Amino acid sequence: MITNNLAANKLSDQLTNLIQNQFTGRLDIQGVITTWSLYFCLGRLVWASGGCHLNRRWYRHLRQYLGQVTSDDIRLREGDVAQHWEYLVLIVLVKRQKITGEQAVAVIKSAVSEVLFDILQQEEKAPLAFHIDQQQPLDASLTLINPEKALSEAQQMWENWTKAGLANISPNLAPVIKQAEELKELASPKVYETLIKVVDGKRTLRDLSVFIKQDLLTVTRSLIPYIRKKVVSLTEIPDLPKPNLTMVAPPPPTARVETVTTPNFPGQTAIQPTSPPKSSPPAPTTQHPSLTRPLVAYVEDSVLDCQIMEGLVSKAGYGFVSIKDSIQALPILLERKPDLIFLDLVMPVANGYEICAQIRRISSFKNIPVIIVTGNDGIVDRVRAKLVGASDFLSKPVGEQKVLAVLQKNLNTATSLSPNESQTQTFGYQPS
Repeated sequence: MITNNLAANKLSDQLTNLIQNQFTGRLDIQGVITTWSLYFCLGRLVWASGGCHLNRRWYRHLRQYLGQVTSDDIRLREGDVAQHWEYLVLIVLVKRQKITGEQAVAVIKSAVSEVLFDILQQEEKAPLAFHIDQQQPLDASLTLINPEKALSEAQQMWENWTKAGLANISPNLAPVIKQAEELKELASPKVYETLIKVVDGKRTLRDLSVFIKQDLLTVTRSLIPYIRKKVVSLTEIPDLPKPNLTMVAPPPPTARVETVTTPNFPGQTAIQPTSPPKSSPPAPTTQHPSLTRPLVAYVEDSVLDCQIMEGLVSKAGYGFVSIKDSIQALPILLERKPDLIFLDLVMPVANGYEICAQIRRISSFKNIPVIIVTGNDGIVDRVRAKLVGASDFLSKPVGEQKVLAVLQKNLNTATSLSPNESQTQTFGYQPS
């Protein structure tokens, strides 16, 4: 890990620099006693983690967004249990079609929102230290979030929080009743009965808002009169225990998500290891819908060339999507998940080499055929195309026989391989 020596000393400045540099890796933000981590892919946010209640946040998100997760099979390869284990579990659940892509994206956006809010609150109290780790990117197939938009939303939440007079109150604090008799006199019978049941010093304000299904700001403001009267106080509580993640190596035992009792989230799920059955039938193979009609993408700024290619590809019975803006190529490719990508070499802003290199940084695209299309069919171009990970070369002008030959060669090869689970997902990129 290297310290970021940029002059930027605020979160907003850091994000601006990382967006401009299309940063891929991890940004660690060190507060007084807490560290958070933001994960990036090409300047977009993929995941956010850390803080004082990392495990508690996970259980809270299970309750809020993934309520049906009770007995789903999860397999994590040995070595995969890392700082971002929550994100890896989401990947596995989606690949096994136990949760939807939309549910996973909801968890990601909520995690990003909470982490950014906590960082902003800490930033008001003391300077932050920033560290950059240019590590291998996370699988970015779930979503890519615009950091500026995410920060703007978190700043609006923080502004609303401070306007309500809550600047010194962390949503990670837990309310506890100190004077039950006085509370009974101050509150209505219905409110008193509710508070006695849910305010027990074991749930944070965030936990409480999810538990009673009310907005965090509303819940906190409603407690302020009792806090001022000192019949309710706010206290720090520890994080919940980390779920038991099973690390497996071939031949793998089975790890299951089973219902267990966790503090403050009765009946919630945690990942627990179980012994494999003595004779397990092979799991059914999930096939990508595009195996019956493969989808072909063409990144090309020329409208005419796109129309010609569309005619040839569609006539051959393949699906087709054209991408005319090279800057938007990666988000659209993540959304549509094509089985083969034609990539024009000469385009404004970003050329085919640069886009091909970006595509190969995404784990779910590592085995997707990428075909460079150009009129400069020279040995130097072919060598450079190979270096950035291109699968093949197609010279202009394109014709029916040439296109068909490339499609048959590369798609037959691709579909004969064992399909990567990341290619069997039924969800797409969620623009933010």
